[in-house]
Amino acid sequence: MDILVVSPEAGNWEAPSPLVTAVNRMTDAFGRAGANVLTCSPFYKDHLMHVENYECIFQGVERLQGKPFEVWKSKSDPLHTYIFNEDYFGRPHVYGPPHSVPYGDNHRRFAFLASAALSYAIETKVNYTAILGHEWGGALAGALTHTVYQNEFGNVPFFFTIHNITYDFHVGSGEIDAIGLPREDYNMDGYEFWGKVSLLKAGICYAHKVLFPSPGYRDAMLNTNLPGGLSGFLSHNADKLIGVQFGVSYQVWDFNAQDKLPIKEAKHKAKETLAKKLGSNFGNKLVLYVHLDEEAGNTSETLATVLSDITKLDVFIVVGLSPEHPEWNYFNDVSKQYPDTMKVLELTPNFESISTLRGALAGSDVLFAANLREPSSSIILKALACGTLPLTGFNVGVASSLDDYAPETAGNANAFLVEDANAPHLMLRRLKDALHVYQNEVADWDKAVVNAYSGFHYEWDRTISKYLLILGELGL
Repeated sequence: MDILVVSPEAGNWEAPSPLVTAVNRMTDAFGRAGANVLTCSPFYKDHLMHVENYECIFQGVERLQGKPFEVWKSKSDPLHTYIFNEDYFGRPHVYGPPHSVPYGDNHRRFAFLASAALSYAIETKVNYTAILGHEWGGALAGALTHTVYQNEFGNVPFFFTIHNITYDFHVGSGEIDAIGLPREDYNMDGYEFWGKVSLLKAGICYAHKVLFPSPGYRDAMLNTNLPGGLSGFLSHNADKLIGVQFGVSYQVWDFNAQDKLPIKEAKHKAKETLAKKLGSNFGNKLVLYVHLDEEAGNTSETLATVLSDITKLDVFIVVGLSPEHPEWNYFNDVSKQYPDTMKVLELTPNFESISTLRGALAGSDVLFAANLREPSSSIILKALACGTLPLTGFNVGVASSLDDYAPETAGNANAFLVEDANAPHLMLRRLKDALHVYQNEVADWDKAVVNAYSGFHYEWDRTISKYLLILGELGL
C-alpha cells in the first residue's frame, strides 16, 4: 500500500511538538506495517536537527500558485520528505510569532505545501492508494484532488486526521480560488464558517473518512455544543467520523523496559529515585502526580480547589510544570507552605523533560488528570506505561479503554474514574477511594498496578493497524 501524507509539522525536529511526535510515530508504524509512506512537511531549517545533513534532491514548480519548490532529504532521516520555498518556509516560526497574530498568508503557505506534495508525488511515478492530511495545515490536499490535481488523484481517497478540533485557520472568501477550493462548496454544508473559509471544514468536506485521536474524543465532539454551527456540521458528517486511539511509544515510556524487574520492585525503586530527586521523604504516603501543561485543561483549577483538603490526607503531591506556566509561582508558594506534603517538579521543553516526566510518573502511584484538553489523553497512556493509575473522568478520550476500580471489578481495574472530572468534590472523593485501596486493599492495589503496566498496551502499531483496517474496508 502506498500512502501520501501531508502535514504542516513532521520530521526530525530539535524540540518536537505534539503534532510532530504523533505524525512521526505514525510514519514509523506505517513503515513497520509494510506500507510505503511519503510523508511531506515543510523544511523548517530553524527547527530541524542536523540541517547540514540534508540535500536538495528535486526542484519543481507546483500547479496551484505556479511557485517553485525544492524537495530535501537526508540519509539519516529516510522516512521524511521536506518541501521548501524560501518565501513560505524560510521564516523563523511555523505559523507565526508565539503569542502573536498568525502569519496572514498561512492559507496560501499550506495550500502551497499540499500542492507541492502532490506535484512531487506525481514525479515519483507511484500510484498512491490513499492521501492522508493532518490538521488544518494538511487539509487542502483533499480539496486539490478535486481541482488542479483531479486528473491524477481524483479517484484517490483522502483521509483527514484532526488532532485537536480547536485548531483552525479562517480566511476571507476572496481567497477561495487562490487555495484551490471548489467555489460551489462555499456554504454551511461545505467549508463556509461565519462568512469565511474554514480550512478545518474544508478538510472534513473532502475527506472520505475523518479520524480523531480517540473514540472518546470523537464522541465528545458529536455531543458538545461547539461554536459557529460546527456541531451541526459534524453531526451532518457523523458517518465519516471515526475515533482511533493514538498510541504511545513504549520504547520511550516503559520505565522498566531495561531492568525488567517485578513491577512492585520497579515502582519502589522509581519512588525512591523520585524522592531523592525532590529532596523529599515520601514515607508510606500515596504519591500523586499532577502534570500541568498546555493540554492539562482544568486540572490546575480543579487541583487548586481541593488542594487544602488533599494536604490533610496521607498523600504527597508532585506538581510538574514549566517556569513559563502561569501557575508556576502559585504552586511554588504552596509547596513552600507544605514542604512535607508537596513539591514542584520543573519541566523544560526538551528531551531531558521526557526523562523527567517518565521518572515522575514511574515514581508516583496516581496521576491526577481532570478534564484533559488533549484529545488522545496521551499523558494517561504514559502513566499506564509507568504502572501509575489515572484518576480522571469517564469522558476523557481514552476512558472507554480503561477499567474503573470497584471491589467487584478489582481483578481488571487499572484506573479510578469519575462522572465529571471538572467537579473538584468528585475528584477528591475518588482520590480518597484510591487512598483507601492503597492503604487497606493492598492485593487489589498491586493487581491494578499490574493491570496498568502489563495488561494495557497501546502502541502506535496498534493505532496504524486500525488505520489500515479502515483503508482495507474501503477496498484499498
